[in-house]
Amino acid sequence: MMPVLGIRRNTWDATRIAALREERGWTQEELAERSGLSVRTIRNLELGWVQSPRRSSVDLLADALGMEDSLNDVSTDRIRWRGPQPPPTALVGPRAEHDRLAQTVRANRLTTFIGPGGVGKTRLALSVAAEVGPSFRDGVVVVELGDLPSERLGDQTSAVRQRVRQQLGWDRTDERAADLLLVLDNAEHMPDSVTAVTKELLGRYPGLHVLTTARRKLTERLGVNCEIRPLTVEGEDLMLRHVGADAWSADELPLVAELCRRLGGLPRWLEFAAERLRTIPVTALLAHGPSTQMLWTNDHALLPHQRSLAESLRWDLDLLTEDHRIMVQRLAMLPTPLFTVDEVLPMPVRNPLMLLSELLEASLIVADGTDRYRYRLAPYVDEVALDLQEQVVGF
Repeated sequence: MMPVLGIRRNTWDATRIAALREERGWTQEELAERSGLSVRTIRNLELGWVQSPRRSSVDLLADALGMEDSLNDVSTDRIRWRGPQPPPTALVGPRAEHDRLAQTVRANRLTTFIGPGGVGKTRLALSVAAEVGPSFRDGVVVVELGDLPSERLGDQTSAVRQRVRQQLGWDRTDERAADLLLVLDNAEHMPDSVTAVTKELLGRYPGLHVLTTARRKLTERLGVNCEIRPLTVEGEDLMLRHVGADAWSADELPLVAELCRRLGGLPRWLEFAAERLRTIPVTALLAHGPSTQMLWTNDHALLPHQRSLAESLRWDLDLLTEDHRIMVQRLAMLPTPLFTVDEVLPMPVRNPLMLLSELLEASLIVADGTDRYRYRLAPYVDEVALDLQEQVVGF
């Protein structure tokens, strides 16, 4: 039997305050003045540091924001859920984007969240699944695929099919029209196998919806691909949430913003940095890059390639062809970080323009903000690629 979990929906949502405030064009100071609460309280509430705010504070906010309904709706929907559970922490990123993705999952039988490693695809997929779960009679089933072997070692269709059936708990004769959301997490290393199994399931079970996460597109002909982008200003809030706003002086807050910029706004990398900031000053972390050796965690609930920035990028590079890796290594050795197509064409690889396009899709190369046809390697890709090259030469 699939366990039935009490997952709160529409409960206290810290991000809702910020969204409503921004819709009205107010600063935190203006909301504080209108509600009678302190700026510090407003900031703590928006960052999610207060999980059970006082009813009086909630009522003051609701009045100031002109809300007829309460900001603290404690209604609970019970969702049948099997597999890894949604994160208990507050949502990271704009609430409007979360709602858009939830609507996409409801409206399409296959949705894939794509984006670079560490951008938060799994966290967002589980959060969205908890949001839409009550729409499905049979609830939500989450299947982890990241620990299965890569297709580079051979076809993995049977392994994926077996993992899915095991998590679903169905036998081969079960032909019921399941009405559920199936989440297939970390599928980038087996695109053909996952696509084949997904097509089988969607064809057999008309009530089934599938939400997949992957670092790159699995297919463009089936379902909808939703790109999950790195954080912007939310990255600073995430860092403050992990370390605590009182940990820094006002003069250090711009350094936190610079650290977020260097880490590309990727939530998991920011969490790695937040672990170091508990013992290392932000000035020291910036003085040393921070280097890839600093960005890791001992959290063994994560897959091995998710526990450090370096292993995450090695996982990406391992999924490439030899020509892709040659191009990345040549780009890492260019005298300047920015390059154009003209510098890619002479490289000793087949179809350099196609390789460039595929590296862009894999988020290992990013377009420069001032010129769409000028590019650079994503943060830390050069360091990891050259390190791998040295290891091969040394061996």
